[in-house]
Amino acid sequence: MAVITISREFGSGGETVARRVAEKLGFLLVNKKAITEGLQSINVYEPELDIDERALQKENDDSYSNYISSLHQYLYDLSSQENLVLLGRGGQILFKDFNPSYHVKIISPLEKRISRVMRLYSLQEEAALKLIKEQDENKKQYLSQIFDEDWMNMKLYDLALNSGNTSLETAADIISTAYQLKCKDVESGIMEEPEITPEEITFPQEEEAQFMHPSEEEFAKMLDFYHIKWEYEPKTFPLEWDSEGNIAEAFTPDFYLPEQDLYVEITTQRQKLVWKKNKKVRRLKELYPDVNIKIIYHKDYKSLLRRFDLEEG
Repeated sequence: MAVITISREFGSGGETVARRVAEKLGFLLVNKKAITEGLQSINVYEPELDIDERALQKENDDSYSNYISSLHQYLYDLSSQENLVLLGRGGQILFKDFNPSYHVKIISPLEKRISRVMRLYSLQEEAALKLIKEQDENKKQYLSQIFDEDWMNMKLYDLALNSGNTSLETAADIISTAYQLKCKDVESGIMEEPEITPEEITFPQEEEAQFMHPSEEEFAKMLDFYHIKWEYEPKTFPLEWDSEGNIAEAFTPDFYLPEQDLYVEITTQRQKLVWKKNKKVRRLKELYPDVNIKIIYHKDYKSLLRRFDLEEG
């Protein structure tokens, strides 16, 4: 069986190219979703990692080491049954000596990657650059810690392709042709499809607000009393994306006050228990610096209720 591995800089369009190559060659696309579902079918689950600890735990965490071993065995077993297009996961190293295999690196100029990320994820330039640096660093750390290899070592690849100087359709054709030249005895072809964009999180809105907590309803009553226009959970802000551009974490503030252009998040938890919410708000401000948001904490909330004679019973 054959394996084509595709490594890519974030924002270079590698996910779309990989999908086209797989579908049109009749190969199985192995991306994050496929791997997760495959491993879960044999009761193997990736350990949950805190965002700030990802770069620290891999060398010393036995559960993560066991997961990586299971992942690699799963990919080896799969390659003996199917022709694969493997997106990321160190495939260029795992299948370095596998025959036939073909290893591709997709790159793109930073300004074009920023433009693509801004367009796909509705981010401003500064936030898009931050996301690109984070995702590229994650890939670099993964290869360094798992394989002791340099992600940018071009000797790991049969083909380095600059998607900034060509369309994604042409990029897929180039990979197909190059693969055929290396594996002349393999019959293959390539066709094209529209570029794949990440699925957006949507939350249907009821005609009448359905509050998740009594404190939100009391806050809305206070706003109504003083004729302050408000919207309940009108917008969700993506905060984290996985290596393939899927939304991994998002945040929906409780209220939006259009006349003040202000988002408000209500929390009745004690201060020491709201660190996760504070962390999300900090991340939101990093990615969306023009968004105004305020957290109303437990003490402030109780004070407001007393002030406006809306104290909860």
